[in-house]
Amino acid sequence: MVSLPRPTGRLLAAVAGTLLVAYGAATSAAVNVFHSDLPTLALSIDDDDPVALVRNAQINHAAGIIPKGGDNAILGIVRQSVSDLPINASAFRLYGLASAANADLPGVREQMAVSERMERRDAGAQLWLIQDAVERNDVAGALRHYDTALRIEQSTSAVLYPVLTDALESETIRERFVPYIKSTPPWLESFLRFAVSNTKDPVAIAELAKLSGGFPEGSAYSSLDRELLTQLVAKENYREAIDHFRRINGADKTVANGLELTGASTAEAYSPVTWQPFSIDGIEPFVLASAQGEGMVEIEAEMEAGYTGPVARKLLALEPGRYSMSASFRAEDFGTQDQASWRIVCAGSQGADPLVNEVFDIAEEFEMDAAFTVPAGCPAQLVLVSADTTIRTGYLKLVLAEARLSPAN
Repeated sequence: MVSLPRPTGRLLAAVAGTLLVAYGAATSAAVNVFHSDLPTLALSIDDDDPVALVRNAQINHAAGIIPKGGDNAILGIVRQSVSDLPINASAFRLYGLASAANADLPGVREQMAVSERMERRDAGAQLWLIQDAVERNDVAGALRHYDTALRIEQSTSAVLYPVLTDALESETIRERFVPYIKSTPPWLESFLRFAVSNTKDPVAIAELAKLSGGFPEGSAYSSLDRELLTQLVAKENYREAIDHFRRINGADKTVANGLELTGASTAEAYSPVTWQPFSIDGIEPFVLASAQGEGMVEIEAEMEAGYTGPVARKLLALEPGRYSMSASFRAEDFGTQDQASWRIVCAGSQGADPLVNEVFDIAEEFEMDAAFTVPAGCPAQLVLVSADTTIRTGYLKLVLAEARLSPAN
């Protein structure tokens, strides 16, 4: 029988040492995995891990759980963590938050500043710094921290976008915001889209665009002008809508002074300053090439019989004075009592008489002519073409074939 050799003391020591090293490596790896997301578990493995200590204290602080000893205990955690891991922005931020509870603002600012210098990718610190800058009326500093926070975590947009949108109602903040329009940080496009859609004061966004020389170039920003024009008109800021349209690079500025149906005057990107056919329940519009001449178009609306409502609208910005206009229509499958109307009103004027209010019977071909006066104090005029049809089965087609406007002699 062959006997196995008895292990020597040196071999046993080597094996034991190897196992200890392996165990230490395994526990260290486990701590590194858990110390940020599961700090309690990490501390059960290594109760001195500097990252887990701070992370656990942060979670408790956010939940309102104050350790025995209060701020002194937190300071002890911070000191222990920093002694083991000197480059430790989270520890300084923790101390800053704890100090804030006692209104130790100079101390908080100092600790938050240290945290920012050491590790700018701390969204929580940036949020605190934004608030502090606002309270100190440091607009440039607040915007700088907005920029940093939004670059760090996109999720902060849910908190910051509404606040920043409201802040842009301030002329001072709009002026300080212009460099961000120019430099186009990665969050700018989504913020501007949010601001245009959610602002309570679209004029403020139009003023920001004016100060910035327009929205940034590029396909990502190409629909913002139309979205803003729509919001301005929805809020009845008609004069401001015209002013913004006239500042848009590439827009045909003469469109605001006439009724002609052309590619430029029906460009969807600039409606409702340009002709805007309505696409709502019961009516489907089309803009088609016209036989009237090169570049001319027609607005065709196919509607359910019984439809009553708008067909198309447009904004004008005519100077005070006397004008004459005419329009040509065609129709198919209409009823004997179907009617169309053409109105021009001073945009935003409540209760004032229309400048034009013509109602006419729909026929295969028909025209309307009108003369009107634009009074002083009427900087923008709203044109509205509507239909009023009788209920029956089927559909009818109404075509605005041509429209003309000129100063009256």
